[in-house]
Amino acid sequence: MQLDGFIDDPEAINSPFAPPSLKTAYYNAEALYQAENYKGAHEAFLRIVDSFSIPKTKPFLLGTYHRLAQLKSLEYTFADANNAVKTHKPDIIQALYYVEMGLGLQPKHIDLLYLKATLEYNHGRPQKAAKTLQLLCTLDPHSFTFHHFAAIALSQGLKSTDGTAQAKALLSFCDSWETHLGKTEKVQQFRQLANDHLQIQSLETAKNNSQSGSAGNTAIMNRQPALSTPNRYRKFLAISLEMNRFQEGHRWADSLESTAPVFTAHNLVNGFELIQNNRWDDALLEAENRQSETDPFMVLQYQRMSARIATHIAQNHPNFGNPKLPETDHALQLWIELYQKEGLTPNDLPFAISVAEQAHSIQYLTLWKQMAQDLKTPPKEK
Repeated sequence: MQLDGFIDDPEAINSPFAPPSLKTAYYNAEALYQAENYKGAHEAFLRIVDSFSIPKTKPFLLGTYHRLAQLKSLEYTFADANNAVKTHKPDIIQALYYVEMGLGLQPKHIDLLYLKATLEYNHGRPQKAAKTLQLLCTLDPHSFTFHHFAAIALSQGLKSTDGTAQAKALLSFCDSWETHLGKTEKVQQFRQLANDHLQIQSLETAKNNSQSGSAGNTAIMNRQPALSTPNRYRKFLAISLEMNRFQEGHRWADSLESTAPVFTAHNLVNGFELIQNNRWDDALLEAENRQSETDPFMVLQYQRMSARIATHIAQNHPNFGNPKLPETDHALQLWIELYQKEGLTPNDLPFAISVAEQAHSIQYLTLWKQMAQDLKTPPKEK
């Protein structure tokens, strides 16, 4: 294969620059990408790989591999040869393959590493994403985005069976984050999240040992009076609901009902679990138990449940496309009230954003999208 005289020209072979034929092919493919002709761009970048994957030109394919990884991870529509509309579904395995091909050429390429971390996180591999992001933090120790995203990924590991080790890893990472960027509010939030998890596990271990008749562990329980207060139980119950750990939530419901004027904590946990399992009608029945509660914490949690149910009802209404739909407005008002009382949790935000978007509520849509950027959603750009 001859590339516009590139192979036959000794000076061109030793040149640190890509040959003109490769540059032209890349610019043409990039023009298709920028024009959002993703199908055409994909085919053009593949032709570059086919034509230039030889020892002398392969080092210049870094940008091509990057674009192919992005294209493989996209969902987009295109017209086939018969003018029928088709949908390209994301192929994360192939996307990661092209990322690794690019990293093989430049292992510390920040944009490729960031794309790798985003793909890993968004497709259920938060622990792998955390490792990639921690490498990025090493490469750019003053990047808030990399540290924030890494902390988010590490915090997802708290839900795993190895949650205690992940909590300790998150604490260690927070120390490094603080060293490079100072004691910011976000560092404190993630450090508190890790400490809360460790406290929950410590108390659970002590409770289990105490129930088995161990006097020594009963003494340990007695040395932790702060953890036995109703407010502490409320906090741990809220954390369990936020992390979808419902079995643990029932244990905290027991503790709360035994120490405070709370009567339907188990119904509350049941309601959130039913929502998680997409059993909305049953969840609506559980939500009716809010009438039995006067405890401010319980009332607030029931409002959170009701707002999620109202969002589901609005989204499944035949006229959901109408921004003036009463069901949409009702759901929006519930989220606004909840926000005004205490701010929304990361798991609330997708519901609230969806309703604000449908209701064309620009003020709250902008506000909640920014909250999602800060609290939960991985940033898309450095």
